[in-house]
Amino acid sequence: MRYRITASKIQEVISKTYFANDGDPYERRFWPFLKERFPNCETFWRHLVVPNTKRIQLEVKDPSERIRPREGVCEDITDIASVHYSMFLNLIYSYDHLQNFRLSSFEDFYIHLVSACDLAEEFLQDTRSLTLECAHEESEVPQKLGKEEFLKLAGEWYDDKYAKVYEHYVRKGKAARVTLPGRKNLLGQYFGHSENWKEYRRCSRGMREYRNVIVHDVQIGRIATIGGVTLVPKKEKIQSYKRWSDVFAARADGERLRDDFINMTEQMILDIGRLEVTLNKLWEKPLEDLKKLFFQDRNEILLTKYNIELT
Repeated sequence: MRYRITASKIQEVISKTYFANDGDPYERRFWPFLKERFPNCETFWRHLVVPNTKRIQLEVKDPSERIRPREGVCEDITDIASVHYSMFLNLIYSYDHLQNFRLSSFEDFYIHLVSACDLAEEFLQDTRSLTLECAHEESEVPQKLGKEEFLKLAGEWYDDKYAKVYEHYVRKGKAARVTLPGRKNLLGQYFGHSENWKEYRRCSRGMREYRNVIVHDVQIGRIATIGGVTLVPKKEKIQSYKRWSDVFAARADGERLRDDFINMTEQMILDIGRLEVTLNKLWEKPLEDLKKLFFQDRNEILLTKYNIELT
């Protein structure tokens, strides 16, 4: 039996529910790290995760129970919530490496940032698929390709990506995949020519390339200054400094050192800040779409997935 509640009662619960007073221990503790640059993370949680949980069942007072999903909620909804939460945690793990720097923190920081990007894209894909289902529509992207369409995509992949794939995989004797239309194509269709999507693609691509070099290649060369500051190649310059000899040569060249290198901690702070701002802008569209379906349209498919009957 679907849970019966008025729309005004849900809105009343949402108006009083924040990470700080009704989140789980991690959300309560670490939300201050994200709230300035990524407020839509909490906004999505308040409006579209909270109704999935026992928080809207006002008789449930136990904090450890209130955070649990209600009975009968569709896995589509709980999966979106879990991916959203996992992305939040990976951003927090990155902050932990900034605050408690240890031996592998530089590499681990970028591993978590890229994982956050992967999860952000999975979240956006899942919410897009949900909005399509609610509208009785289907994306063109997952459809079977004809031979001509496949060869066209293969040619574009060769032009855009083969050189980097060769450098990171084929030259080293590793197998490499040719990626067919998938998540990014679906999201590109969803966001269209949005500058927010273009900015995210630039941001995530740069961090993935940086991560690949500092995690999957030889140990990146670093320069320790007399003041105890560690300098590393800037993200946009990393391809020029994959060999230690190039790093050592730059150390003796004041101009190159100034233009191509940066305080390691500063690079990390810049990257996580930029990613948060970029994600915050991307979140605007799924937020708007799902809030409209839930609260304005009272879409029957979506409400059934939430196991809610609005009275």
